[in-house]
Amino acid sequence: MNIRIILLTLLFPAMAGAQTLTMEQAVQLALQQNKGLKSADASVSYYRDLVRTSGEVAKTDVSLQYGQTNSYARNDNNFSISQTIPFPTVFGARKQLNEAQVKRATWQKASTKNELVYQVKQVYTQLLYLYELRTLLARQDSLFTNFSRAAGLRYKTGESRLVEKTAAEGRMQEVRNQQRQNEADITISLAQLQALLGGSEPVQIAISGIPEASLSPLSDSAAIADNPQLQFARQQIVIAEKQKKVYSAGILPDITVGYVNQSLIGNPLNASGMPLATGTNRFQSFQLGLAVPLWMGPMKARVKAEARQQQAAGLSYDNSRIQLQSLYQQAVQQFTKFRNSLDYYTATAMPNADLLLQQTVKSFTSGDIGYIEYFVNLENVMTIRQGYLRTRNDIKQAELYIGFLTGQQI
Repeated sequence: MNIRIILLTLLFPAMAGAQTLTMEQAVQLALQQNKGLKSADASVSYYRDLVRTSGEVAKTDVSLQYGQTNSYARNDNNFSISQTIPFPTVFGARKQLNEAQVKRATWQKASTKNELVYQVKQVYTQLLYLYELRTLLARQDSLFTNFSRAAGLRYKTGESRLVEKTAAEGRMQEVRNQQRQNEADITISLAQLQALLGGSEPVQIAISGIPEASLSPLSDSAAIADNPQLQFARQQIVIAEKQKKVYSAGILPDITVGYVNQSLIGNPLNASGMPLATGTNRFQSFQLGLAVPLWMGPMKARVKAEARQQQAAGLSYDNSRIQLQSLYQQAVQQFTKFRNSLDYYTATAMPNADLLLQQTVKSFTSGDIGYIEYFVNLENVMTIRQGYLRTRNDIKQAELYIGFLTGQQI
């Protein structure tokens, strides 16, 4: 047993180190490691930190004036400090804008998460389908290998013509070509799953049957109301509205406050013989002013432009809603179509295919039918079985897509 394990490890190093995951484990791992989702989360943190900048004001102006400012005395000095403050409504408008940007980033993260979960489940289900297809192709290979062997023996004994042997070998090689393509598809899908998980280690899935679709889709187009991408588009309208309020508040005058402390050194005596101020005497004053825009045309134009932007965001939202409603309705129709097809395969086609295969092998072995009828019957059986497997995959993929459109993946 130990020798077998060592040989398998040497022959298949990637598979030996691969982590086997269930679908739920794959989803959770993707939510933890996917770089795109981490980027969206960092964007939320960025805008959340930006809320604290809502009260930002211009830098405080502190200045010193020194020299001959009042008389011939060379050491007069003047200390002043002033601060320009936007009109108080600006702070509230900024905060509302920043909070709206946090919500937009949050919806963007939710949209990224919804799409990531959908893609992981989609690829995982596709892998389950490919592994089931591998088993089905192996059975087909066994059937056509036996057919080819029997045709070869019949040709050697003169019971059949060369065309029977050639057709049997050709169909066997076609099945083996499908097997090689299937293995390549498995490798590709595993690489896609690994990329979605955001890790560098190879992964493997817990091989099982394709899960049954259990969704009962609603025909109401309001089902897409929770789609995070639609909510993101709606939040764009709010962003434009809040930005317009910031620009409108910016038209109001800025407030300037200041304080001045200075010396007024004079001559030793004034005209009446009284002493004037010296360096130890300090004089102070306060300043209050308004900065009023004399040319408000550009500011008003900016407010008007943002109103246009709000209108554009509203139209974009309406378009997104219409498109999503259409996609949802199409997805429901696709799901219904595949469900009807699956009912047909389950109730009629598959039981008939099993019976046909059983009777065909028995009749060919006993010599009751020729190779043409045997070949045609096998083709019909394989076509039905592959159609059944493909339909099971299609209906599950349709269910996952409906979940994506309705935002239920998150």
